[in-house]
Amino acid sequence: MRRPASLNIILLTISIILLVTVPFLGHIPIEPSKLFGNDLAARIFWNIRVPRALCAFTCGGVLALCGMTFQSMFKNDLATPYTLGVSSGAALGAVIAIRFFAGSFALSQVMSFAGASATIVLIYLLTAIKRELSSAFLLLAGIAVSFTCNGLILFIQYLSDSSESSLMIRWMMGSLDLSGYSPLMKIAPSLLILTVILAFFHRELDLMRINSDVAASRGVNLKFTVNLLFLAVSLAIAAVISQTGPIGFVGMVAPHIAAKFTGRKHSLLIPSSLLLGGIILLASDTLARCVIAPSEVPAGVITSLLGGPFFIFILLKNSRR
Repeated sequence: MRRPASLNIILLTISIILLVTVPFLGHIPIEPSKLFGNDLAARIFWNIRVPRALCAFTCGGVLALCGMTFQSMFKNDLATPYTLGVSSGAALGAVIAIRFFAGSFALSQVMSFAGASATIVLIYLLTAIKRELSSAFLLLAGIAVSFTCNGLILFIQYLSDSSESSLMIRWMMGSLDLSGYSPLMKIAPSLLILTVILAFFHRELDLMRINSDVAASRGVNLKFTVNLLFLAVSLAIAAVISQTGPIGFVGMVAPHIAAKFTGRKHSLLIPSSLLLGGIILLASDTLARCVIAPSEVPAGVITSLLGGPFFIFILLKNSRR
């Protein structure tokens, strides 16, 4: 059996190969000899495909790290970044922008981030009222907020005309149909900050995955740690969703698969989850834009088709324990 550290090297190699080759794939073929010219092929390659590939990999890494963190905090392989209702809050913000402000893409991004941030604040207010910041309470509060946001989304859709409803549905499918480096510049800092925070707290995550009481007995400040990790993960998810819309299942699938190969030691699990999440979303987005070219399928549809059966597999596996 390969050592866990060598598996991360393999994942890094696969990531580099995909990032180099994926921009060449698409409806319009691009020859390497045309990359440094001023023709259409060169502009498509450098201004659309390269930033899109980098953005897909970065988003996948963020989603996977967030999923890994929640799975460790809640000790549940089915926990995802969307469990705490942040994605529903972001979706509500975008829907409000589309319905009431004739939302442009930029305004939808701003309102989406605002909606996700408002969801974070609301959950913290609930914990303040309850005076409890346990993982279990955060999970239940997130589910309650998510149901509320989804209900408001349905109500706003009911009030909307067909064109507005179409835009809402399209946004909530989740897509990486982005151009230029601006979206990447907005998402990359969240990946960097989240990775640094998780690297500093990898020991705490190891102990929290075992048991909260064990973590507390080893000197872990549970309230501070849960507070910080929840805030960091939520803001990272908000940054991604505001650019792409909700893209599900990457945060559940990637860390679960990574843990099977590298184990639950977070010093190894953090890089493997990041790399595997990037690989999964980059491959899904490539499939999404190539399967019915020149049209494309939203990447969120592809990840849902892949993640749904995987979710059932984990559910059945856990039920046999």
